[in-house]
Amino acid sequence: MEAERMMALYHKTIAQAYNMTVNAQAFKQGDLVLKVVEHVRRQVSGPSKFAPQWEGPFAVKEVHISGYYRLISVKEGMLTDPINGKWLKPYYC
Repeated sequence: MEAERMMALYHKTIAQAYNMTVNAQAFKQGDLVLKVVEHVRRQVSGPSKFAPQWEGPFAVKEVHISGYYRLISVKEGMLTDPINGKWLKPYYC
């Protein structure tokens, strides 16, 4: 009984610590975002260590329930492939 109580307390403590470090970001349609460049997402060595890690700005065109976003380039107006929200960050102009 004591071991079960201690295990439940341990799981609760670990869950609280994890939830404090995770920042959920949700973007709305029309928000401006930056996205991680392709070589960072694929975890391959980039052109150089001084190459930019982010590209953009992009505007959010579609928001999917599963956490994927469809982006449109602000400069060229081209639609990009769907991208997971974890690869995006807000763009502040």
